[in-house]
Amino acid sequence: MADPAPPAALAGGAAPASRRRRPARLLFAAALAVLLVLTAAVILDRLLGRTSVVGGVQKQPASVKYQDGRTHYAAVTRTRSWVFDRHVNYRLYTGSDPSLHYGYFVRLGFGTPEQRPVVKAVKWDDRGIRVTFASGHEVFVPTRYFVGGR
Repeated sequence: MADPAPPAALAGGAAPASRRRRPARLLFAAALAVLLVLTAAVILDRLLGRTSVVGGVQKQPASVKYQDGRTHYAAVTRTRSWVFDRHVNYRLYTGSDPSLHYGYFVRLGFGTPEQRPVVKAVKWDDRGIRVTFASGHEVFVPTRYFVGGR
């Protein structure tokens, strides 16, 4: 009995279509994996930040009392990304948490990352907190935003 003839596609020595596409698939999979890793790095860089206090923490004066009976604080914080140590933002914190983690934050959109906001004066009263910066900018935070909470 004679052996059957090889399939026509293999008879001429040409590789099957699936073998010809394998390098393209591997290249696509590698590019996709690199893209996913870079995307994850960018997301983690944005989400994982280190926060530090710029200047000092301003404590509510004893002459000012708010309805929750707590002592309140105001401070400027700087956030830098954890992965690439990139400047993210400056924020004004107001609240009753001395660790400055829970409270009301106002993002400060003036100046450049190199020009940190310098607090010139803080005025506390029953209506809220007015923070004046050396640059001349002022931020007023009404009492309802930083009194109460947990």
